[in-house]
Amino acid sequence: MSEPLFDKEFLKKLEYLDLIARRLVFGRQQALRPSVKKGASIEFKDFREYTPGDDPRSVDWSVYARLGELVVKVFRQEEELDLWLLLDCSGSMNFGDPEKFDYSRRLAAALAYIGMSNMDSASVAPFADELLPGRGHLRGRGQIFGLLDFLTELQSAGRTDLPAITRAYASRVRRPGLIVIISDFYGLENACRAIDQLRFFKHQIYVIQVAAPWEFDPPIRGELRLVDVETSANEDVTVTDGMLRRYKRAFEALSAELRRYSMSNSVGYSLARTDTPFDVFLRDLLQRGGLVA
Repeated sequence: MSEPLFDKEFLKKLEYLDLIARRLVFGRQQALRPSVKKGASIEFKDFREYTPGDDPRSVDWSVYARLGELVVKVFRQEEELDLWLLLDCSGSMNFGDPEKFDYSRRLAAALAYIGMSNMDSASVAPFADELLPGRGHLRGRGQIFGLLDFLTELQSAGRTDLPAITRAYASRVRRPGLIVIISDFYGLENACRAIDQLRFFKHQIYVIQVAAPWEFDPPIRGELRLVDVETSANEDVTVTDGMLRRYKRAFEALSAELRRYSMSNSVGYSLARTDTPFDVFLRDLLQRGGLVA
């Protein structure tokens, strides 16, 4: 029996990562964005319904005393960062040991939790050849269990059309936010074109390239039939040491080019190996301040 995607130990790791985020990232960002965030005392915006997990200090108790309803004061500073997680669910993610799709879903859940618990809006948008129904504008820690159920039920299949995904996203979401794309980024030319579309709308973008150990050093030799997991196309090949060396150079070039493109265009980049525990990867990411710096 395979281990559950999200267990009690996973939830403990979420709390630990959220603590790191509060101390090392989000707290620092309050000081780094003074021109945008004017402060709660002068930038009151509206009320919204209380959600389990909201800070009790944000509840307007005078409204509760008069109307018996729990509402939260919303300030302009609370609306500055919409976090969107675009999660690759194409067939190529259903590969590796540990599997890329499982690893990516854990990353998405953890990043969404960090966003929700820090009073930011967090949304998860899965995609393959089209933008799939997801979970949007989640706030408060209490939303995490519904999101975990949603991610558990997700399946990986189909082809990837990232430019079509970003066009669909841009047509629905015009307000600039922080977009984290979690994918293996096969088809790099199309991926870069897709990211360019998001950059046009002034979004902050961070890409996480997910790769399994097998992809770095395939343990294969001899006469094989290779099958494309997205198209089912196949080809009979003789895998030699020379062919493996060429493959390794090509795979390294993919990561290097994505990294180069990202650095040249003010896009954040990290390579996530699935043999690195997801919480170790995210802890390093947060401590480096790379996600929202």
